Amino acid sequence: MNLGTRSAATAHVWTIGKTELRRRWRKLRDNGWQLLAIVIAVGFGSLFALMGIAAMFFFGHNVQAGNVDDPLAISHIGIVYGWLFVTGLSGYRIYATGLDPDHSDGLLTTISHRELIGGLVVAELLLWGIPAVALGGIGSLAFAVGAQSALIALLLFVTICAIVTLGILSGFALALAVKNSGVRSRLLTRLRTVFLGLLGLVYFGVIFTQSVGSVLDPLITVFAQTPLVWFGDLALLTLSSEASVFRAAGAVGISVLGVAIAPTALGHLARWLWYTDPVRVDHTETKTPAAETEESRLASLVPRPIYGVARVDWARARRAPITLSFVLYPLIFLAMPITTTVQTGSIGGSLPILVGLCGAWITGTLFTLNVLGNEGATLPVTVLGLESGKTLVAGHVFAGALIGVPLTAVSTASLGIASPMSLTLVSTFTLSCIVLALCAGPLASGIGTIFPRYEEVSVSRSQEAIIPSTIAFTAFSIVLFIAAMPTLIAHTGIINEFVADWLGLQPLVLGLIGAITSALMAIVLGALSVYRSSRAIDQFHFD
Repeated sequence: MNLGTRSAATAHVWTIGKTELRRRWRKLRDNGWQLLAIVIAVGFGSLFALMGIAAMFFFGHNVQAGNVDDPLAISHIGIVYGWLFVTGLSGYRIYATGLDPDHSDGLLTTISHRELIGGLVVAELLLWGIPAVALGGIGSLAFAVGAQSALIALLLFVTICAIVTLGILSGFALALAVKNSGVRSRLLTRLRTVFLGLLGLVYFGVIFTQSVGSVLDPLITVFAQTPLVWFGDLALLTLSSEASVFRAAGAVGISVLGVAIAPTALGHLARWLWYTDPVRVDHTETKTPAAETEESRLASLVPRPIYGVARVDWARARRAPITLSFVLYPLIFLAMPITTTVQTGSIGGSLPILVGLCGAWITGTLFTLNVLGNEGATLPVTVLGLESGKTLVAGHVFAGALIGVPLTAVSTASLGIASPMSLTLVSTFTLSCIVLALCAGPLASGIGTIFPRYEEVSVSRSQEAIIPSTIAFTAFSIVLFIAAMPTLIAHTGIINEFVADWLGLQPLVLGLIGAITSALMAIVLGALSVYRSSRAIDQFHFD
């Protein structure tokens, strides 16, 4: 490559990097909620940064005063943690959004893939590297002031810059490797949603069970045996007598070597990703005799038009699970009770209550909270092809109830039996939850037609989908909670005993009264909601 060509390639890289940053800023600016969330995150991050800078000062002071037994070991572990954090965070971001620039096909016909991936790397380094280096510089100065050594500030600053740079480059390599595996493996493509779901469950499970150390300790043990820890010697070279000059020089060599081979390695990985024909999964299922038998059994339960609507719902959910993202929100309320159950090894009386409520809550949010918007581009054909709006509503209700009602009943009854609740109250509450789950879909249908959503919205950083509106979800949640309130009060242990004693009733009688009251409220509200949603579908018109 001659000098002119190299100069042009460098100019292309910088242009792509700057354009990518402008594109991200415009996208962020147009999303007010996301911008507000980032402002809040930056505010909290600034507080943690100030705490970190203060910790650096006191750590440097204690090391200089000899109050730390083995500062080099602490430095080694800190380096590994820092590199893992930068690599993991940047790898996730790059996998989600960093490898899909706008008009990538057009870019790849005018410039090389090496220039395109170079521009994306430059954008990521500028976006995250500059704040990290700035905070690292301030932290290095604070550490140097505490340690009373000017040279240590330069050494620590170089270490931070190297770890951040290598971490971002490692994140690119990790994201490209995962992407390449996905586009070449039909099995991984089919199971991608399952893997992401399991990964999300593991992530929340680790956070809520406070098992972060148990997960990271094996990684720390492995990487603590690699040359990565040499950067700890570089950071404390003039402050710790155990720091090795040769290991510090090796850390500098690793940095130079990593930056030198990164363009070639990332270029090859990008070429394999962008110039390959990805495997495609045909979602059209070939029916086996068993599947046909199962379908005929389900179709015999309800009229054929209703079953057809339900089958479309299941197919959409299978092809685009992101449209069911609202289902995850009720699960947040189960996080702490489940964590407590795992930690204590016993099921409390509140867990079956919350599971029953969340089961009905999730059943209503599956397919019926946006009965018109769910149809997307097929809405005109769907509405014009229906004899009655009740058919569409019934189909969505059946699709959610067939999944949610059995799961709600089994989970509520099982947890109730294992909890301190009496068996009589378990039976009445389980029946109450079954009624609530059956009525949740009809109840959600009418609210969804009052606050419909027809356009796609950003669900994640890289995916858009038509999902129920936040107002509809909030309104449905409030109405369902009001309908469930009598049975919740009547079956909550302390409240049940207090109210039953105050009214002079048996706990079972109070449980029955609460269950019947909630059932009547849910049935009446559900019927009114279905009337509203059916009329909204029948009277729907196109502008």
